[in-house]
Amino acid sequence: MEKRILIYTNHFYPEEFKINEIVKWLSEKDVHVRVLTGLPNYPDGKILKGYSKKFNKKIVINRLYLIPRGNGTVPLLIINFITYFISCLFFTIYIAIAKKKYDLIFVHHTSPIFIAIHPIVYSLFKKTKKILWDLDIWPESLKAVDVIKSKFYLFVIESVVKWIYSYYHSILVGSKSVINVVKKRFDGEVIYFPNWADNVIEKNKIDTNFMFETNPRKFNIIYTGNIGTAQNFESLTKTIELLDENIHWTFVGDGRFKIEFIKSIQKKCLTEKVSFLSQVNIDCIPQIASKANALFLSLRDDEIFTKTVPAKLQTYMALGKPIIGVLSGDGAELIKEANCGITEENYDYESLAKKINSFATMDLNYLNQLGNNAKQYYNESFASSIRKKQILNLIYEC
Repeated sequence: MEKRILIYTNHFYPEEFKINEIVKWLSEKDVHVRVLTGLPNYPDGKILKGYSKKFNKKIVINRLYLIPRGNGTVPLLIINFITYFISCLFFTIYIAIAKKKYDLIFVHHTSPIFIAIHPIVYSLFKKTKKILWDLDIWPESLKAVDVIKSKFYLFVIESVVKWIYSYYHSILVGSKSVINVVKKRFDGEVIYFPNWADNVIEKNKIDTNFMFETNPRKFNIIYTGNIGTAQNFESLTKTIELLDENIHWTFVGDGRFKIEFIKSIQKKCLTEKVSFLSQVNIDCIPQIASKANALFLSLRDDEIFTKTVPAKLQTYMALGKPIIGVLSGDGAELIKEANCGITEENYDYESLAKKINSFATMDLNYLNQLGNNAKQYYNESFASSIRKKQILNLIYEC
């Protein structure tokens, strides 16, 4: 008998999120899937072109109205969240009344957590099992990036999160330490479900049509992704200032902190050491990474980030390159366990500079071995084939 699955997500294709792959995996099975999502507007802040309401004949996609996030200022984000919440609320009531009951609701939670409220509304009409894939733990993540500092408001949000959790049967989390955080608020099943790299990253296929060059005489450190407050780039300028002249940085991506970061680089007269490239399609990442001697990632020094494994780490491992990580906790332990790079766990910019200067003198064969270690660890622990089997088994058991 065909299983009916209702998926709630803030983002869906052509926005690049892992929920796209889960829907694709489900489409290969005997299922009917309905995806409730908004008009795609991330990360550019305007409605993306080239999207369709059709995925394949087993998948129904409902693109719900919202006002785009624009340049990401707080007022525009609030309007974006509210308009999508209202659209999704009314559509939830409609399908609860007018459509055949769904066997399972699966929620892909990226901020804000309001997306997890609509399945509760659905349950007022029709009881069904619900799974929450919690990728952004509230209120800890809000506190970590200084969105909310008031202890009272943090307490209120935590209480709301507990209330939301209470309606779910299972919660998926991306790191082992987060399991304990969620268990303090939730009596049900908490499941370790780590991230994996996109298909194009796993295949590591070079797009020769995309031109990207680095100076082969330099030790090239490359960062790809969001340049925001959570990435802890405030002190990185001080580190770059202390590095040897043979080390060059390339930052690929955009974000709220990018302009301020560029200004700090210019103020310190470090433009010869650093290059910036705007966000690129994910198909271009293997080509960019192929030019790197090491890939860089960083997270702010906050308790929740010590319990978090950034998805970027799995991506870097899949690309088979040495990793330089400024982070502590679960992420740092993975790098050390895989023996695939170096870490700075004390967020000391001088110590980081010394480690990078030393790292840049390492033998090429040694660096290649670190990259091979990363790829092997990824294949054994995080490969998409492992996650596909896990999520399909979980969904079909419900």
